[in-house]
Amino acid sequence: MLTKLFLLVFICALGKSVESLRCYACGFSSVDTNRACLTISNSTIRVECSMTYCTIMRQELRDPAGEIVSFLRGCEGSPDFLNHEVTDSNFRTYYRACTTDLCNIGDGIQPVGDGNLSPYPMYNGTNLLVPGT
Repeated sequence: MLTKLFLLVFICALGKSVESLRCYACGFSSVDTNRACLTISNSTIRVECSMTYCTIMRQELRDPAGEIVSFLRGCEGSPDFLNHEVTDSNFRTYYRACTTDLCNIGDGIQPVGDGNLSPYPMYNGTNLLVPGT
């Protein structure tokens, strides 16, 4: 888990650019005693990230309900889910994403940011609208 966090921070730092996005980056798993990542403080690591989204992934057990198994704050270029909840027989996993500086705050249960999921930097291409049938 710690290796993943360091890799994430390294990748984000490596991709630093003039138009970078700032995100919180930290991790927690159920075997860790330090639960500092679950809340934002002055000591929470901040990274400059060339990716598109600041993210949170929170995974809880379904039984006992609400027990956190893992929690990650970081940045991604193309997350699998933007603001979505995935539930299976053992886990409930919350995926959160946002596109403004230091927007990956909160407990991971509620969607993050101001609802702005525009890519960063802004996409200047043409959108193709296809009418439904």
